[in-house]
Amino acid sequence: MFEQPQTTAEIVASWPLPQGAHLADTIRRDLLATLDAGFDDLDPQTVAALAMGPVLIMLGRLEIDLADARTRIDQLERALRDR
Repeated sequence: MFEQPQTTAEIVASWPLPQGAHLADTIRRDLLATLDAGFDDLDPQTVAALAMGPVLIMLGRLEIDLADARTRIDQLERALRDR
């Protein structure tokens, strides 16, 4: 009748990530490896704290990639206008 509480690893594994989100999947796999190494008794706040560093790194990469893409788009638009 009552569902058994999920383990922290089950919760992390159930996070729905978009297909092709390789960096996010890497963070999830790293968290799962940490939990599988015997740290499955971590509370959700600790798991979130463990994920914050990699998430910030991923966000930084995304910002840089977006800035590069904007620069390339501007360059392509200028090249098309100059034709």
